[in-house]
Amino acid sequence: MIEAVIFDMDGTLVDSEPLHHLAWQQTLADHGVPSFSWEQFLVYVGTSNEKVAEDFIAAASLEIDVAELVRRKQVRYLEMIPKLALLPGVRTVLQRFGERCRLAVASSSHLLELQKILQIHALERYFEVVVGGDMVVRKKPAPDIYQQACRMLGLPPDRCLAFEDSESGVQAAKRAGLQVVAVPSGYSRGHDFATADLVITRIDQVEAALLDGDHFSVRTSLRSSLT
Repeated sequence: MIEAVIFDMDGTLVDSEPLHHLAWQQTLADHGVPSFSWEQFLVYVGTSNEKVAEDFIAAASLEIDVAELVRRKQVRYLEMIPKLALLPGVRTVLQRFGERCRLAVASSSHLLELQKILQIHALERYFEVVVGGDMVVRKKPAPDIYQQACRMLGLPPDRCLAFEDSESGVQAAKRAGLQVVAVPSGYSRGHDFATADLVITRIDQVEAALLDGDHFSVRTSLRSSLT
């Protein structure tokens, strides 16, 4: 039986990718990078700020370290967070699962960003555990973030279910030993979700009965096609 549901944040609970892109555009422009297109940004969906910073520091020979470049981008992004919208069905699914099990967030975004998003949308009460990418050594697709969430919940991975919108997020959760529901966003529909246990088109398509018994492990009975 599933005892906890762990949610990714960006692209799963909130429509944050456009604001991440804008914050990076502005930050990189400050350092002489003339263009960071939407197409370039989409390559990084599901990864981390550190990965973006590492790549552009190397490609543009920027004289700044990764941590400082990420910090400057974060300052801009934090100012934009009040504009973030929850994705359709999020409140419904949090209420649905929050009545049946424990909830957590596990994201490559920094803890400060996650806490501010939850605060602005009055969602803190739903989540017992919140894990940010700055709390672990390796970001997704490494399993560290999900392993840390399971440790903080005090549960084995096979008692936890993850919701993810990206290929690297699905890989992280599966490598940590969790079962995974993939909810591709408009930004990640080209990703490979073959290893997910279930693929849905909207987060609230999943009923709370999914948590009962061991029927969730019957992978072929739960897979649905992206339409």
